Amino acid sequence: MLGLTELSGATVEARSDLAGLLVRRTRYGPAFNYLAAIRWPEVNWPSSLQVTQRRFRDLEEWPCVVVAGGLTTPPELADDLERRGWLPLERETILWTRRGAVVPHLDPWLRVEAVTARTAALYEQLEREVFELSATSAEDRASLLVRAVEAGRLRAYLVRLHGEPVAVARLTARDGIAALYGIGVAGHARRQGLGRLITTVATRAALATGNRLVWLSVDEKNDAARSLYASLGFGPAFAWVRLLGPSE
Repeated sequence: MLGLTELSGATVEARSDLAGLLVRRTRYGPAFNYLAAIRWPEVNWPSSLQVTQRRFRDLEEWPCVVVAGGLTTPPELADDLERRGWLPLERETILWTRRGAVVPHLDPWLRVEAVTARTAALYEQLEREVFELSATSAEDRASLLVRAVEAGRLRAYLVRLHGEPVAVARLTARDGIAALYGIGVAGHARRQGLGRLITTVATRAALATGNRLVWLSVDEKNDAARSLYASLGFGPAFAWVRLLGPSE
């Protein structure tokens, strides 16, 4: 999961002093600057918290952590931090599957293509519109996309309908485990089965290239997406939450 941030220009560093993995991308805020894979002692964890908060102050970043249910220690860390005034920014659930669903039969004018350097800017534009991303970083995102695709670290898929780009998805893999992310459909093209199409295509591509399972992460409040992924055979693994610390 943390490896996805590296494809977006962040670094992931194992820090023994923080007992976790530090994700960093300067000037990108809590989305790319946080501590995860936390393994703090259950008895004296507040002292580890203090060390972490000091480190983030030294980095001139707001303290932020990602807590994964059933994996982070201490096990009740998310609840403890919220009681201390930490604010949950997002809550998602990791879903996974070992099989690919049947590709649905849709409009014959649909085309699914792998993104190349030539189409990266077009892909980035649709992705930006779908997820309401800032245009100021568009060139940087397109450049990172091209580098990852050309290095073989990432596959990106673009769906066209009558030649118009309407859906996007990304696929990356490590150690036989594939991740899908950035799955989205243009606003005017939703409820036509395009999310199901591109998720199915990407899942089958991941399994066909030798990966033993495929996972993705979905917002706990996105009932439509959770229902879609469940219908495609994805089941829950664990939930995670990103928490932003108080000013002091």
